[in-house]
Amino acid sequence: MMQSDKLDAIVPDRAVLSGIYAISGTLETTLPEVFMPDYAGRLEQARQRLLEVVGGDEDDEAGA
Repeated sequence: MMQSDKLDAIVPDRAVLSGIYAISGTLETTLPEVFMPDYAGRLEQARQRLLEVVGGDEDDEAGA
C-alpha cells in the first residue's frame, strides 16, 4: 500500500481515499496468483526485488 501522505498528494478527497483503501485491502484475497502452487517462490522473488530497490538487511528481517 502506498504511504498515505503520498497518496493524499494525488487524491486529496478523503471519500475517494477510503474507497481506494477498501479495494486495496481485498486485492490479495481476490487475485488468482495467491492461490497458485508457486506463489511462495514468487512472493520471495518479489520480496528480494523490493529489498534491492529500497534496501534492507535480510538478517534483520529473519530475526523479526
